[in-house]
Amino acid sequence: MTHSQPAPLTTTRVLPSARADGAGHLLGLIRSAQTATVSEMAAGLGASRSTVMVRLQALVDAGLVVAKAPANGARGRPATSYVFDPSSAALLAAQLGMTGCRLAVTDLAGEILGSRYIDVDLRLGPARLTADMIAAYDDILGELGREPSAVVGIGLGMPSSIEMLSYSRSLGVTGADWDDSGIIDELSRRYDAPAFVDLDVNLLALAERRTTWPDVEVFVCVKLGTLIDAAIVVNDTPIRGVGNAAGALGHLKVAGSVEPCTCGGIGCLDAVAGGGALVKQLQAAGFDITHVSDVIRLVNVGQPEALLAVREAGRRIGEALSTIVNLLNPAVISTWGYLTGAESVLFAGIREGLYQSALPRSSEDLQLIVTALGESAGVRGAAMRVIDEVLEPSTLDRSLESGRFPSRR
Repeated sequence: MTHSQPAPLTTTRVLPSARADGAGHLLGLIRSAQTATVSEMAAGLGASRSTVMVRLQALVDAGLVVAKAPANGARGRPATSYVFDPSSAALLAAQLGMTGCRLAVTDLAGEILGSRYIDVDLRLGPARLTADMIAAYDDILGELGREPSAVVGIGLGMPSSIEMLSYSRSLGVTGADWDDSGIIDELSRRYDAPAFVDLDVNLLALAERRTTWPDVEVFVCVKLGTLIDAAIVVNDTPIRGVGNAAGALGHLKVAGSVEPCTCGGIGCLDAVAGGGALVKQLQAAGFDITHVSDVIRLVNVGQPEALLAVREAGRRIGEALSTIVNLLNPAVISTWGYLTGAESVLFAGIREGLYQSALPRSSEDLQLIVTALGESAGVRGAAMRVIDEVLEPSTLDRSLESGRFPSRR
């Protein structure tokens, strides 16, 4: 009596389906699967093995994909699998603030390889800032042993144009046009790479939502620094508005306030609760301070006037946030910036103002937190924005055809 041999066990996974237009879609499949064999790629793309091999070779030649050694002990001849290699190129990321700029060089997965913080004086103009940024980036790249040609994308988060212009005017700046500074164009020329700009708070929100709250439908990020701003992310997409001006929380009006704002209006939240406003309040009370970080220092040593000012600022911020909560019913409000250094006092005020004004049904499940990513949130978000752009399948196909990625190690 003869016995037939059992059929060999298949180890081919069923990967999410993807379009088979080119190497860009293949890379997206590999990134989502983390590791994949040629058979798995062919099944996921609905393409022949020969087609997959041609596209895979383009990714291998560009250094974007590498072969992974088969695991020891596998029965028969194990199939080679391939993984995404984020070290094949470098990205430049930056978050510009009113008094400082955080810079980072990252890999294609957004992991920070090196970073710097440089002081910013808006009175010196954008050309000076750009030169300082380039010098710092070149320094970081040199420490990492990477040439400028390794850079394949640049991302910059900036405050809104109205914040840049109004804050510049408050410093007496009239000649520097921060609304169209040319920083992005100069960086793009220097590193021969595409550059992208977005509101800093949008990038803060994008990074925090993707890394910490990926399943949240409506996510709100509030920047509480020298000025106040906000971003709303719905299903992983920042809401920018038709004029890229969505989220101007700092310019909601505070009832009863006639305080002039640098935007030209009266009674804006920025003018009574922003870090710059708190500095002015405490200066008028006789304190020798110059920056919002000085306010936080006074709070943390228990100075009564500072405690009261931050608590009241929080209450007014909470009242403004209640409008967003009632309208959009977010699951999370994440905060970032200097004022969060006084979290307990600030949050006590925010909760007081928010819960007094928001509908119970809209606020009962709301979580109010400080960003988990800390000071790196902005540059992490800038890197994510660039990755979305440069690894978009059709964009990547064009880059591979033009030779942007090969020989950039």
